[in-house]
Amino acid sequence: MINIYLDIDGVILGTASPQTDIEAWLNYMLGNFKNIYWLTTHCRGGENQTEFWLNGKLSAKLARRISQCIQVTDWGVLKTDVIDFTKPFIWFDDDLMLSERQVLEEHFCLSSHFAMDPKDPNMADKALKLLEEIRALPVG
Repeated sequence: MINIYLDIDGVILGTASPQTDIEAWLNYMLGNFKNIYWLTTHCRGGENQTEFWLNGKLSAKLARRISQCIQVTDWGVLKTDVIDFTKPFIWFDDDLMLSERQVLEEHFCLSSHFAMDPKDPNMADKALKLLEEIRALPVG
């Protein structure tokens, strides 16, 4: 089972992708994957402010689903502090810090970071296609 780590700014908010594409990607993710975790400054240090930031930006139905399905994380300086490197994962983020990149390289999993380009209007669609490809892989 793959873990998914998800940022908000530049990934869900502040992106050139159409809202319909963002919601299609998120709905697919929520419907097909179980281990989804917030990896955002809006969920950090024991405080989960994701609902506040997403309120009014996503449909009410999707916002409710997200709050029920995406698990909170508590990290300090580096987002990589909460990544479980013993399991396969994909991390959707637009702004990887150099030190986070180094941690991924040390664990030989830099390719697990999916760089979201907030200026690319096709980014959410590309992220959806990646999840569809992962879901189609044989298990075992």
